Amino acid sequence: MANKQEVQQCIDACTQVANRLRTTTNGITSAAAREMATLGAGHVEMCIRSCEKAMK
Repeated sequence: MANKQEVQQCIDACTQVANRLRTTTNGITSAAAREMATLGAGHVEMCIRSCEKAMK
């Protein structure tokens, strides 16, 4: 079982991925592709929240 430090490191890495995805999404010209990327970032952020709750 992962300890809290390992879980926090994973949360930090996933937060960076979500932020990078949102930044990249701003440059997508296709509305459909931009929406899908935004939804993906939102899903990653929901997973982050779940991990944060699990750590408490």
